[in-house]
Amino acid sequence: MSLTDAPIVSRRVFARSALAVGLAAAGVGLGGARASAATVPGAADWMAALDGQASLARLTIPGTHDTGALHGGPITETQTLSVADQLAAGVRFLDVRCRAIDGVFAIHHGPVFQQIFFGDVLNQCQAFLAAHPGETVLMRVKQEYSSVSDADFGTIFATKYQSHWPGLMWTENRIPHLGEVRGRVVVIADNGGVPGVRWGGAMTDIEDDYDIGTIFEISSRKWPETSSHLDAARASGDPQRLFLSFTSSSGWGLWPRQAADAMAPRLRSYVGGLDHSARPVLGTVPMDFVTADSARMLYALNFGG
Repeated sequence: MSLTDAPIVSRRVFARSALAVGLAAAGVGLGGARASAATVPGAADWMAALDGQASLARLTIPGTHDTGALHGGPITETQTLSVADQLAAGVRFLDVRCRAIDGVFAIHHGPVFQQIFFGDVLNQCQAFLAAHPGETVLMRVKQEYSSVSDADFGTIFATKYQSHWPGLMWTENRIPHLGEVRGRVVVIADNGGVPGVRWGGAMTDIEDDYDIGTIFEISSRKWPETSSHLDAARASGDPQRLFLSFTSSSGWGLWPRQAADAMAPRLRSYVGGLDHSARPVLGTVPMDFVTADSARMLYALNFGG
């Protein structure tokens, strides 16, 4: 969530009967038992155990919203783990907010500098991927708390970062197979000057209704939207359509931690009610205050766990 941006919301309403048909066609049940003999790899290497021909759009991928927001108090902080610790815990989608200032990218949440720069994020990703070459990292790159033109933002990205980390970032505008991008960062470009998969484009389907005013709207609005979008990801089957369902929110009467604490049991109950043996695909699920347990709950679905 940005403190300055207007909300960008992708809302869809699905009739349950029609959805059930779609899920049945995709071979996905609406509920069922967990696979008893599933073997789930460790958090640092779970992608290495997957078929390289799998599209990134047809995996369940735990992620973090506002990945670098560890500072600034309860209205600003959305995570407790560093980038390196998030990756070690199994997170494979990073939501990176970059303020263009003095020719570099400083990581911000709204006006609050998060005490790291984009180069620090890339160094942590590079080190992790060098140690775990079977993994890949999806990374949203978004301009935050600055207003340089897309062209200027893109120039900084290309000259300060892409050229200094050659080969690390994969920037084609399509959803790759896992085997194409092992050991690399897949850029999802939330800025017109940055190359990569277009955020909000034809290949992304995003639910991010983050401006939730009070805790009461979690039940009436936020969770119904999120769960419907998770249902849609399960029913899709499209290898070139990346579903992203944010569980994060805050508002005038709701802090990020309160929202996360309200959403976490709902997500856990939803996942627990799935037929794990069918390996349901939930797409990418960015969360606030991610833990090793919440990440594992999601990536384990890729293995029937």
